[in-house]
Amino acid sequence: MDDAGTCAGIRSQLGVYLTGAIAPAERAAVVRHLAGCADCRAELAGLAALPALLRRPPVRAAAQDEAAAGPGGAGPAAAGDVVPRRRGRRLMQRRRWLLATAVLVLAAAAATGWALHLTGPPASGPESAATVLEARTIGGVTVLTDARGYTLYWFGPDSAGRSACQEGCARTWPPVAGPATWGAGVTGAIGAIARPDGSLQATYDGHPLYTTTADTGPGQARGNGVWSHGGEWHEVTVTVPDRA
Repeated sequence: MDDAGTCAGIRSQLGVYLTGAIAPAERAAVVRHLAGCADCRAELAGLAALPALLRRPPVRAAAQDEAAAGPGGAGPAAAGDVVPRRRGRRLMQRRRWLLATAVLVLAAAAATGWALHLTGPPASGPESAATVLEARTIGGVTVLTDARGYTLYWFGPDSAGRSACQEGCARTWPPVAGPATWGAGVTGAIGAIARPDGSLQATYDGHPLYTTTADTGPGQARGNGVWSHGGEWHEVTVTVPDRA
């Protein structure tokens, strides 16, 4: 298979790769390809940003168009109505586009937790496992942690779509594996980026997330305010909603 064919095959699997519901052998093939293909990494980043489109679900819009068009897309199911063929073709093309968009949106949505509102709890099992982000009070501050209680950090030189912490930096500040999902007390926006080696890294409110080897146990925040590997590190603080 040529390079274009390989990319096409990999891109067809990016949705399930983002959700974590992909077979181990296929995951390995996707990771190997992403490590050497910047175009497919960019495609993955684009998919991870699509859940905002769920504010108007394309599936519902397509269903409404279908009902309005009547059987066979020929027009409203009212006696005497005649719809020109050109309009019928436009309706058919629009439905196809909306349904195709829906597939991509829902695949990306599952990676950031949006799909939980649509399909209920994810299936159990190692292939659908996601990193659970929680909010805990450490040193008098409510911070983001992983499920074990380790503080999560963000790195000053990072951008929303790229981690500036690679190689030796990533050994001291291990990236938090994506996909991720909301845990107790967490209300911010969760997403994921593709690292240069093809692996997924979880993000929170646009910041790629890390732990640190300086924290030897849960409940510590020894990395906060530290200058390391060309930038300053900060614990990820969480705003707790007022219950009053």
